[in-house]
Amino acid sequence: MPVVVTTLEQLAEHGAGAAVWRRMGRTGEQTLKAALDNPDGDILYRDQEARAATEDKRRRAAEREAERPVCNRCGAKFTDERWEETTARGGAWTAGDRSVCGTCHTDDVAREEAAAEAARLHAAAPPHAEDDPGPDRGRSWFRWRT
Repeated sequence: MPVVVTTLEQLAEHGAGAAVWRRMGRTGEQTLKAALDNPDGDILYRDQEARAATEDKRRRAAEREAERPVCNRCGAKFTDERWEETTARGGAWTAGDRSVCGTCHTDDVAREEAAAEAARLHAAAPPHAEDDPGPDRGRSWFRWRT
C-alpha cells in the first residue's frame, strides 16, 4: 500500500494536481497520479520472491546436511547414494551394516567375498596326507562279516 504525504502550504500554493506529493520509499516530489502508480512494484516483488526462494533453498540444504548420517568407523559423512541406499524402502536389505559409509561398506563386502572364496577353495581342495585316514582307522567295534 503506497503512503503519500504533502504539506498544507504546498497544496494551497500549487494545488493538488501539482508535483507536491512525496511517496514513502522514493526520492523527490511527484504528482498524485505518479506517486500512486507502481511501475517497479512487480519487479521488486519478483526480486523479493527470488531472494526468499534462494534463502529457503539454502536453509533446506543446511538442514539436510545437519541430518546427514556419519560413519561409525571412519567418521566420514554419507554420500547421497549411500544415504538413499540405507534408508530407501527395500534398499536396506542390501545395504549391509547401515551405520557405515560407502567406502567401509565396500571394504566389508570385499572382505566377505574374500572369506567366501577362501572357504570355497578350502572345501574344494583334496585332503592332505595327515587328514587321510590310515588302514586301521575308521573301523568300528562292529565289523561286517563276509
